[in-house]
Amino acid sequence: MCGPGADRVEIHWGERAQAYVTPISGEEVCIVMIARQAEDTHFERALAGMPELAERISRAGQGSRERGAITLMHALRRVSVGNVALVGDASGGVDAITGEGMRLTFQQATAVAAIARGELRSYEEAHRRMLLRPMWMGKLILQMSRRAKLRRRMLGIFAENPKLFAQLLSIHLGQATPGRVLSTGAQLGWEFLAA
Repeated sequence: MCGPGADRVEIHWGERAQAYVTPISGEEVCIVMIARQAEDTHFERALAGMPELAERISRAGQGSRERGAITLMHALRRVSVGNVALVGDASGGVDAITGEGMRLTFQQATAVAAIARGELRSYEEAHRRMLLRPMWMGKLILQMSRRAKLRRRMLGIFAENPKLFAQLLSIHLGQATPGRVLSTGAQLGWEFLAA
């Protein structure tokens, strides 16, 4: 359970929104609502679709006002033309909750040398490789948010096999070898078919 002293992030799914509950201090958590439609992210409306979370936080005081911003996941076919290159959020967007956009921006900074040399083709190739994993993971999470049956099945698999979930997280963090990615994908596929 996320609360004072918690060391993990929780994701709660409702009919029309997801809530990310993140510990930010010993006494506070941050709750972010994400939905396909902006009106579905209104805190009270989204919380109504998550009765367990609503009950847990019913006696908690609100530390700050509701704030919001629009975020979306998108990839561009090209991130350069002529002598102009797009970097950071301008070059594509991924899951804002995980901080992937910031990580990608810092990672893209390492490709600046190619831009400085005018080798935009090598920057294009590097950019495509950098975006591949976070886009795949973001699409997986989006599919789970859109399909309740798929979400229940996947969460059931992860509950029965926490090691498989840990392997998936290591892929998301970029800490898996290509062989581990393939074996984890095969194992997840098998578990999904067998469930």
